[in-house]
Amino acid sequence: MRYFYIISLITLSLYTTPVVAYAAPTFSVSPLVMDIDAEGRDIIQKEITIKNTGAQPATLYPSVNNISIQDGGTIEEFLPPVESDRTTSLASWIEVSRLGILVRPGDEIKIPITLRVHPTPSPGTYHAFIGFGHGDNRDEAERLVAQGQAPGTIINVTIEEKNTEFLKLSGFVVNRFITNDSNNVARYTFNNPSSESLVPEGEIIIYDSKGKEVGVARVNEDRVEVPPNGEHVFETKISRDGLFGKYKAFLSVEYGSTQRATVQDTSFFYAFPIKYLLILLSGLITVVIFGAWYVHKRYFDDTDMDDSERLMVHVREGKRDPRHHDIDLTRNNL
Repeated sequence: MRYFYIISLITLSLYTTPVVAYAAPTFSVSPLVMDIDAEGRDIIQKEITIKNTGAQPATLYPSVNNISIQDGGTIEEFLPPVESDRTTSLASWIEVSRLGILVRPGDEIKIPITLRVHPTPSPGTYHAFIGFGHGDNRDEAERLVAQGQAPGTIINVTIEEKNTEFLKLSGFVVNRFITNDSNNVARYTFNNPSSESLVPEGEIIIYDSKGKEVGVARVNEDRVEVPPNGEHVFETKISRDGLFGKYKAFLSVEYGSTQRATVQDTSFFYAFPIKYLLILLSGLITVVIFGAWYVHKRYFDDTDMDDSERLMVHVREGKRDPRHHDIDLTRNNL
């Protein structure tokens, strides 16, 4: 009877003890959406705020997932990592601590995130979801995120298509010897491998042998465009006024609509105006003629030689003994 009484008390206590149900933690994440414009190699710092609005502490585990977005801005699906490469995978650009975060009731915590854009991203808009699942371990938390049962922040990153403007100088040549207005030309060729037409503008500066600027010529005054994936040969007249001797031509050209870039090159030439060449040639011919006359007068003209400068030669008939080495000038021996 005593045992029956004890068992009855235990049974009654089980039925009368109140049952406390486990309440899931409640917390908020802000902002809900981040819209970011970026370029290759950008490093962008952001923050996500988590606030525990419930009465239970929560251990949260951040996770980053590539997602697709519906027209209304809601998540359509989570994309498996194997379907993404680093040039188009926003999740691979986002850095956030994977350690569990303990958020007590009433606490507000800021979570830093870093966006490191790939050096050569493909243009377009990419989406990722940073979810904060709760649970006893990471697997449980990530399962809640994948099931759409955990709050988080949607990251939208837009990579604009960037037109690279690049102009290549393939040659800059000034005629080696400038003598008149028909050969005082500088020629230079520009190649444009970019997708936009480019207009080179600049100048050619002329320096003498001492480095002093003595002249300048404008480049592409008519604003001729170099077509995309094409080339164009330019010519610029070099003024000959006051030039005589060796000079350096320095080409400096700028191009680009959004960002200006510069191309430079150097060429050397000699300026000899034709009238100066004629004067020089005439003087040279005069010196040669005078020198020839002087040499002939000094060494070959015998009209004014006196007897002391004459060499007497005696010719006689007959023939001596060969041992005397006489020269036989008789007609029979000629």
